[in-house]
Amino acid sequence: MKQIIWSVLGLSLLISCKKESKDGVAEVKEAYDRGTTEMYVESSVYPIVEDINQVFKTYYNNADIKLKMLSQNEILNSVYKDSGRLAVMPKSFTAKELEAFKGRVVPKITPIAKDAVLFITQKNATDTLINYKQVIDIFKGTKKSDKIFVFHDANSNIVDQIKTDARVSELSKNVYYVKTVGEIVSYINKNKNAVGVVGINWMLQPDEKIKEGIKQLRSMLVYNDSLKNYYAPSQSTIADNTYPLIRTINIIDVQGKTGLGTGFASFAASDKGQRIVLKSGLMPVTLPKREINIVE
Repeated sequence: MKQIIWSVLGLSLLISCKKESKDGVAEVKEAYDRGTTEMYVESSVYPIVEDINQVFKTYYNNADIKLKMLSQNEILNSVYKDSGRLAVMPKSFTAKELEAFKGRVVPKITPIAKDAVLFITQKNATDTLINYKQVIDIFKGTKKSDKIFVFHDANSNIVDQIKTDARVSELSKNVYYVKTVGEIVSYINKNKNAVGVVGINWMLQPDEKIKEGIKQLRSMLVYNDSLKNYYAPSQSTIADNTYPLIRTINIIDVQGKTGLGTGFASFAASDKGQRIVLKSGLMPVTLPKREINIVE
């Protein structure tokens, strides 16, 4: 009888210590440096998040964060409904938006980079300057224009911000929506009146599909109403805030535990993560330390 009891106890202990998945591989309990989780990434900032994630994995071999590119509205719906608990978006939450989390986990919001919204046209286009207020007037319907503004996804952060600034529920005039950044590039190259509205991240880190296409495009200079001048988007104009259309990229963690979300956010905000941001052409939230070697 005693032998049976000890056998049962030993089997139970073995099962609890080494839980196996369906394919027979031992599951790794999630912590800040290990385990598996999914992260939703707003489409306009996907390249930089992918870069950070790849380097994060080289430091933490047992960490597997699966990235999923979605629109801002899709991410927000998932986060609010608790079906998604880890996200990266170029968005700051208002006090009213944060009220949706009352009674649940308070979201941890970690800023990791600053980027810019670009207006891009054909390289030989005669118009090289643009005023954001006039763009808003076009979408309000108070200003006429022959320009067609091309967006990647009707539910993106960029479209949402323009609708907010224009105080309209939909952008219906002078607008064309496509499914990918590659389609934006292709459409602009074929239509001289087209103006693409994109995050700078895709222009700085183009994938193979758009590398050739963007060589025929240029970024327009945007008017800064406070400084009464036009500025080109660049790392330096993002740093000194002279470029008027700047966004902060945030990691939103509602896991409610010290999981991979905590580890990834800490890494992205660390000196190592900020160096990746700096190298990408975006602006780090915190400038990495520079080591000075004195040669005698």
